Amino acid sequence: MRRWHFYVMGWITLIYGLLAAAEYVLIVYGLEIAWLDLYPRDQIVWLETLPAWVNVVWAVHSVLALVGALCLLAHVRAAVWMLAFAFLTLLVLAIWALFFAQPTMVALADGGALVWVTTGLVLLLTFLFYIYARQEKVAGEVL
Repeated sequence: MRRWHFYVMGWITLIYGLLAAAEYVLIVYGLEIAWLDLYPRDQIVWLETLPAWVNVVWAVHSVLALVGALCLLAHVRAAVWMLAFAFLTLLVLAIWALFFAQPTMVALADGGALVWVTTGLVLLLTFLFYIYARQEKVAGEVL
């Protein structure tokens, strides 16, 4: 019998994957609906004008996060490496956005600590998804 936390973590991971994919699609297609209404206009423009390689990495992250979550819920071993690569792609995006983008995400948000805290928490969350999937593989829940 599956443990209750497996389903809780699976659903949390799935919700994260759906939100990541939805935000990517909304930005790429220029749909300023849902929570994008809350973004300042300069942030929307910044997101819409990302370099091509950043868009590719963002797309890969979105797909891996969503498919990795579905694999976790389906007890498929591929969830472990998908969630690992989802974390790594997000790490690349965060490093680029915080240090190398012009303007950086910190400068775009007027240097507030909220950018650092939010980025750190999202990175931690995606890393925990990977750690959880890896542990469930060791426990035999993910086959």
